[in-house]
Amino acid sequence: MSLSISIVAPSSYTDPGIIDTAIAALETLGVHARVPATLQSPQRYLAGSVAHRLEGLYTAYADPGTQAVWAVRGGYGCAQLIEHIDWTRLSSAKPLIGYSDITVLLDQCHRQGLPAIHGPVMKEAALMQHESKEQRQVAERQIRELMELLEGEASASFPLKRHDAGDTPSRETTLEGPVVGGNLMTLACVAGTPLQFKAPPGALVILEDVGEPYYRLERALWQLVHSGAFDQAGAICLGTFEGCSPYGATSLEAIFAEVLRPLSLPLFSGLPVGHGMHNRPWRYGTQGRIANGHLELKG
Repeated sequence: MSLSISIVAPSSYTDPGIIDTAIAALETLGVHARVPATLQSPQRYLAGSVAHRLEGLYTAYADPGTQAVWAVRGGYGCAQLIEHIDWTRLSSAKPLIGYSDITVLLDQCHRQGLPAIHGPVMKEAALMQHESKEQRQVAERQIRELMELLEGEASASFPLKRHDAGDTPSRETTLEGPVVGGNLMTLACVAGTPLQFKAPPGALVILEDVGEPYYRLERALWQLVHSGAFDQAGAICLGTFEGCSPYGATSLEAIFAEVLRPLSLPLFSGLPVGHGMHNRPWRYGTQGRIANGHLELKG
């Protein structure tokens, strides 16, 4: 593969040493990360002021020598940018890549008809130099999958486990719809604002999170359910909830099934998507199909 990608910092600040390690790792795969000298101008925990981060986005999209725009990390900050973005300056030829806090920007790009990919942030390429052989292998595979998405229409199939609501087992059904979603807490935090997440009709909504106790995850899910975020959704699909603290013996799937019960939405889990070791990339808004225990993505 041979790709050049513009690196942006729309959210939190990143240690430059980690960025350098990620750049070196990407070069071994033939991927050139174009990082501007002014990528970051730290302000509190942010990568820069709103104006600085916006200018970084515009510069990246205007660069004729790159094929995508890749967020260096998530953290916090994307929501601050949305109301100020001049969408005419973001090219429809380049997908934005990221996850976690980048979720809100992926969703807004999709609403504007711009391509986006939910996948590893750029700094995670540094994991290709991790001391653990397994982590190195997983990181390289996921970066390669990401590059394959950029180079063509690679399809994917992810395993799923269905969870029945109540005492009556659900019949196996085939579900189809656009695949959207992302970080649960990020989506909950913009509920009640102009950025509020609304699943498109029939959407297969992926949710993931990291480091949150179960009661906070339940609170966030309740907020989304009662704000109407999933009123038109076709299913909820859970990715990883890395480092999320349980309460007693109640599973997270059981909690989600209870909160979602009023919507009668099918609930699935087991997706290799999120903050865990496995974070498989997928095109935001792509058409998905759930059948035979798998989520199949067209590209």
